[in-house]
Amino acid sequence: MSVRRAIKKTIEYAQNFGSHINIDEIKKRLISKKIYSESLLENEILKLSWQNKKNKWKKIKVIKAKKLAFLIKNKFSDILFLGISGSVASGHPKKEDDIDILVITKSYTLWKNRFFLRWWIFKNRIPHRSFGGVEVKDQFCFNLWLDEHHLKIPKERQNLRNAMDLILLKPLINKNYTYEKFILENKWVKRYVATGYSKKVSDLPAGQASARYQMSDKTKTKKKILNQISNCLYFWPQYWYMKPKITKEKIGLHWAFFHK
Repeated sequence: MSVRRAIKKTIEYAQNFGSHINIDEIKKRLISKKIYSESLLENEILKLSWQNKKNKWKKIKVIKAKKLAFLIKNKFSDILFLGISGSVASGHPKKEDDIDILVITKSYTLWKNRFFLRWWIFKNRIPHRSFGGVEVKDQFCFNLWLDEHHLKIPKERQNLRNAMDLILLKPLINKNYTYEKFILENKWVKRYVATGYSKKVSDLPAGQASARYQMSDKTKTKKKILNQISNCLYFWPQYWYMKPKITKEKIGLHWAFFHK
């Protein structure tokens, strides 16, 4: 595919979601297996006389998400990463869009954290989207959950849409270099947006990408056993509650893809 065709395909893909993406976003989101230089992309985009457009809803929704992240960071120590995805991360949300959130927890604590987070959100009357519910303006939609040892997106979910979401993901909480690990664990994204993924990897802070959070062997083994049991105990009641509504969602002990 030529660079010009890749640019047009990227623009058309964004237009399918009602977005007019800006020049920098075209470069970041370029749909191609090939890696192109920034100067080449700029030259080709200029030939299209492409104009940037502002989105007045993005800032408002991002501020709401940042306020929520601040509260969660101080309340839930096992949540290692919280990030904005979906239309808000893309930079072009509509007024009526909700705010999609990706959560990564410590290993074997996903379902405990989901249970207590949802309870805390409900108790504090924070607008949120329930499982199987419809999209409502400015509600928080926690539609993707992973634990730190299962960061790779499953093969059946490795598609253009999820590759684009990963490229656009905006971190709000990032402990123990979880965001860096998540990026590096999903090299398959290069098949769809090679230029953006290459830039994302090159921008990772030196030394952080390969960093690992280590506990002592004794503590690690003890915690693993207890957390495995706890994770199962929290998982099954939530799963059976959701089961009648499950269609194309992917739900397991170490991940939950609530978007279809």
